Amino acid sequence: MTTTSRIGIPHLPALDGLRGLAVLGVLAFHDDRLRGGYLGVDLFFVLSGFLITSLLLAEWNATQRIDLAAFWLRRARRLFPALLALVPAVALYAVVLAEATELRRIRWDGFATLAYVANWRAIFNGADYWALFSAPSPFEHTWSLAIEEQFYVFWPILVALVLRVSPPQRKGLLGLCVALALASAGAMGLMASPERLSRVYMGTDTRGTSILLGAALACVLTGFPQFSARRVRQLDVAGLVALLVLSAAWLRLDGQSLWLYRGGFWATELCVLVLILCATQVRTSQLAKLFSVAPLRWAGLISYGLYLWHWPLYVILSERRLGFGGWKLSALRLTATLLVSVVSFIYYERPIRRHGLRFGKPGWVVAGVTALAAASLWLGTRGALAAPPALNFKASRVELPPPQLLPADALRVMVVGDSVALSLGERMHFVEHDGKAAVATRAVGDCSLFEGVAPTMSLSKRPHQGGNCSASWGQDAAELRPEFAFVVLGGGFFAKAKLAGRWQHTCEPAWQKAYAQELTTKLAALSRSAHRVAIAKVPYPAGNWRIGNWDGKVDCFNSMLTAIAKRQNLPMVDLMGYLCPGGTCSLKSREALIRPDGMHFQGLGAEDSARWLLSQLHELRRKSDASQ
Repeated sequence: MTTTSRIGIPHLPALDGLRGLAVLGVLAFHDDRLRGGYLGVDLFFVLSGFLITSLLLAEWNATQRIDLAAFWLRRARRLFPALLALVPAVALYAVVLAEATELRRIRWDGFATLAYVANWRAIFNGADYWALFSAPSPFEHTWSLAIEEQFYVFWPILVALVLRVSPPQRKGLLGLCVALALASAGAMGLMASPERLSRVYMGTDTRGTSILLGAALACVLTGFPQFSARRVRQLDVAGLVALLVLSAAWLRLDGQSLWLYRGGFWATELCVLVLILCATQVRTSQLAKLFSVAPLRWAGLISYGLYLWHWPLYVILSERRLGFGGWKLSALRLTATLLVSVVSFIYYERPIRRHGLRFGKPGWVVAGVTALAAASLWLGTRGALAAPPALNFKASRVELPPPQLLPADALRVMVVGDSVALSLGERMHFVEHDGKAAVATRAVGDCSLFEGVAPTMSLSKRPHQGGNCSASWGQDAAELRPEFAFVVLGGGFFAKAKLAGRWQHTCEPAWQKAYAQELTTKLAALSRSAHRVAIAKVPYPAGNWRIGNWDGKVDCFNSMLTAIAKRQNLPMVDLMGYLCPGGTCSLKSREALIRPDGMHFQGLGAEDSARWLLSQLHELRRKSDASQ
């Protein structure tokens, strides 16, 4: 790549500071430290619209034309080199650390990232963005880069056309920005529903409002004029109010709130516009001085690298791999992200940005390096398994035959719990044909013990469609009269509940107390009609669910189950120990996946687990009979 001259705009340190604030908010959100930190992406979008449109207008005012090729080359030099470094790094992760069930997604997410269409791939695949902590891809975060790159490709063309055919040019462009922003916001509001929030959140069409509002501000502020002292004081007051509103949103606003999509984004984006206005008054605005502090400026200068590298590093530096979490893990992740980003910026990104490539013909070099990055991705994910078949967890209504129709030592088992219990019960029923057991499943998919007791939130942030997992335990046990009621709550640690006025999750005292109380009551109902009750220890998530901070919650959840079982004198079946000896979960049995999606038991690979569970129940009966 060769260097290109361009008409510039003033460099304002406060705008770097705003960019730094945005990226730090995203880093905190992805570390599960800042509930509304995802709004940092929105701040990025508004800033991008403002700065890019300001550059285009400055070039037009100086030359009465826009050199599209030069613009795109500058963008490519700014963005593409770091991305080309990221892809082989993720490919190396795929070879060394990733599990077979992750590879297929990594491969195609990576190709979509290289093509800057990651957001549309996620949308067409039905991805749930808000489940990113439970089933992360190292390329999960590149959806926003795709939106920005799509903007960089098409917006300059549109700006050049409008400026050429619409006198007075700035007013015409301003009108276009406002019209398109309204259309985008309208599309977001009309499409927003609990089932389509990820589509609305990641769509280029529905997220264009923020970029277009930034562009509209650029049309109003040509050349960053300096206001009077009185006007700046008024602006600082408005900016302080905007900063307080944004702070409240970043601290408290959940990304799945429908209010956000029906006007909330507009409110936060208007606040960002006010802060940008303050930032342009660099000599007199107190807020501009605040945003110009060194740490924020430095974070802003390397913000692209921070954003690009942080999420893959977070995926690699998981609680499960390292054996610790909390602030210690957060500090390690931040330190690693800063180190990689600084080195990348100083020794790789900035030299290319300033001087271009020092060797070869740029076109051939870029094409060759891109091909090598794609090849590394393909080779690094060679062990990718085909996508598992869809899991169909409809409640089984298999009845238990009466004892007289079974061999004398046969077990009569009723499996209850959530979708994991549903999948396990189906496999246990499938392998019961040896005559040693009869299994009926009365589990419920997509359920929570809290449903109907307290407000609940599934991973998709929607109400649990299956209702309360335990609502009919007593009735089912009275109907089937099983020898064993086997309780499996394999996903119980995922669901949040609103208790004591706020959303809480596993390991928080109020959650544990309420859950233990509900479970204890329902276990007592089971015990009245089932001869024996046993509880399974939950295994760690595997495959696509493995990475994240869930393992600590699983340990906490199992400790709670163990304490409840001890109080009620109920036996535990150590499914955790069987599947995850030493903390590392087995993925395959008989060369087939045990849990194709990393959570639910299915197919040939799950049959040995089902047989083992039945053998454990037989052993529990033997020990119980021997002690009597």
